[in-house]
Amino acid sequence: MTGLLAAGCALGVVALTLKAGEGSHSGLDTALSTTTGFLFLLAGAVAHVRRPANPIGVLIALAGVALFLEDLQFTTDPVLYTIAVPLRAASSPVIAHLVLAFPHGRLRSRWERLLVAAAYAVVLGIGVVGLLTADDPRDLLAVAADSQAAPVVGRALGLAATVISAGVVVVLLYRWLTGRLPQRRLLSPVVVIALAGALTSGAGTALGEGHPLSGPLLMAYRILFCLWPLAFLAGVMRARVGNAEMIRLLLERDGTGLAALVQDDEVWKDSRSIDALNAAAGLVLDNQRLTDELEQRLAEVRASRARLVAAGDEERRRLERDLHDGAQQRLVSVVLLLRMAARPSGAELPPELRALLTSAVDELQTAITELRELARGIRPAILTEAGLVAAVRSLADRMPMEVALTVGTVPRLDAAVEATAYFVTSEALTNALKHARTDRADVRIEVAGAELRVAVTDAGVGGADVEGSGLAGLRDRVQALGGELAVASGAGGTTVTAVIPLAAEKP
Repeated sequence: MTGLLAAGCALGVVALTLKAGEGSHSGLDTALSTTTGFLFLLAGAVAHVRRPANPIGVLIALAGVALFLEDLQFTTDPVLYTIAVPLRAASSPVIAHLVLAFPHGRLRSRWERLLVAAAYAVVLGIGVVGLLTADDPRDLLAVAADSQAAPVVGRALGLAATVISAGVVVVLLYRWLTGRLPQRRLLSPVVVIALAGALTSGAGTALGEGHPLSGPLLMAYRILFCLWPLAFLAGVMRARVGNAEMIRLLLERDGTGLAALVQDDEVWKDSRSIDALNAAAGLVLDNQRLTDELEQRLAEVRASRARLVAAGDEERRRLERDLHDGAQQRLVSVVLLLRMAARPSGAELPPELRALLTSAVDELQTAITELRELARGIRPAILTEAGLVAAVRSLADRMPMEVALTVGTVPRLDAAVEATAYFVTSEALTNALKHARTDRADVRIEVAGAELRVAVTDAGVGGADVEGSGLAGLRDRVQALGGELAVASGAGGTTVTAVIPLAAEKP
């Protein structure tokens, strides 16, 4: 790119000097052609800086260099003239290539490649023929000089340029008509200038040099041609990023590869589409990140609740041991001492004192019974020793109502799972006994897949509410293990169902 810009600037100065000194061109024509060449160089430099990976900037700058090469034919130096003659229409195939490759920087179809290849071959081929047949003393390679050959070659070049221009305009119109809205926005300035230039140039050429409108029409064509590099530059400025740049932009948003984008070449070339897509993709990634953070927080909360449940169970076991080994044993010792004190000795005890000792022993026996019930309610020893099924059978045997127990194949489970299922069963049976006005309940316990299912059903009056009973705390306990507690209660009875995911099973 640096070489093209340096060569283009040097050729521009030379072309301006030669064209101004030649004398057959007006000052306006010379100014417009020189300005057009430098605008192509400027647009190419800006496009290359904006998108260095896209070769479109090189093509734009090359078009400016080709325009300046055409003006070398006005030199008086034989060597330079011999070099310039084949390049008298060098800009035509380059601009055709540029238009068809815009804005991707590449030719996407076989027909486009054939059209561009034909443009280069025909224009340069006709230029070489003109070089070999030119009747000009400056031509060092003329091998068949013919004064009639120059007009023929000129007409051939003009016809070739017309055919190439028509083919390019047809492809542009087809691409614009079949393209999506972003592509149309991007191609519209190029298409408008191409159509207007083709119409003014064709009309001016058709009217002939003697017609009064021919000159203004050709001048309008030159002005439109001067605006063409600005149209390319506007398209490059709007097409700010390509597929690779967009993926990198989205990855830099979070610093990790959270998304992959599939490129639609026509959408990526419009800046407003890019902005909208970037914003939408950013919202998707933000939502995904927030969802991941929420799921992580939820997992942490569940783990914390599970740890609290485990800690509570451990504390219950410790309290049970303390009650059994501590307070209960002391109360039993006091009962034995009182009984020993009440035995007949050398002297008979007064009746009042004997009655008092008997009453104290009875009260202590009641306290021991209640303490045992309390310890059993905290966590039955049979639950720890024999497992869930044995503990529920023991519970059913102690209930003053008929309990039908249905048990599937239930192995030893994690302590927290067994304790939760036992307390759900106990609470549901207790509620049925107190409030359901029924003398029968059904209990079903089974392992289904990776879940433990416990269902307690009674045929009572219904009206149970999970929010207003001891089941509310059990629901929190079940949910802490990742399960669900449901209560269905109506006129036909109440069903309490707990579904608890299995933790590590014990052998």
